[in-house]
Amino acid sequence: MIVLAERVHAEHPQVYLAGPWFAPGEPERLGALENLMNDMGISYYSPRLDGIDLTPDATDADRDAVFADNTAHLKTAKLVLAVVDDYDTGTIWETGMAFGREIPIAYYMETLKTGETFNVMLAKSAVAVLEDLDQTRQFLADPTSKDFTYHGAIR
Repeated sequence: MIVLAERVHAEHPQVYLAGPWFAPGEPERLGALENLMNDMGISYYSPRLDGIDLTPDATDADRDAVFADNTAHLKTAKLVLAVVDDYDTGTIWETGMAFGREIPIAYYMETLKTGETFNVMLAKSAVAVLEDLDQTRQFLADPTSKDFTYHGAIR
């Protein structure tokens, strides 16, 4: 069970947290990032916590509502923090929209520590590529830092 600390709520959250929560381990990874931002006092929008939960047989109205809600929050974000260990297509779409709107993107990918390569398009669109919670804490404390620019193996 994921226990969340008290959240900082804002009409326009600072961070949009993109990432999948459908497979084992994914909700826990997002929960750890949510807890980190709670601990740091950072306001964020998490579709997993704040959005509308869809089922495979969701109505068109529900689908429209999810799309409108997520895109509205993306448009007002100051930063997108995107979990890309599992390359969820929705997350990749969200980061593409963010890049097109000139919203900074920080990618979070724990599997880079195990020797994975990183996609060149993601690497070049990132202000940071983060491999763990410690790096994420450091980056969120100073999102202008250039210490987390990706220079590793590319695919």
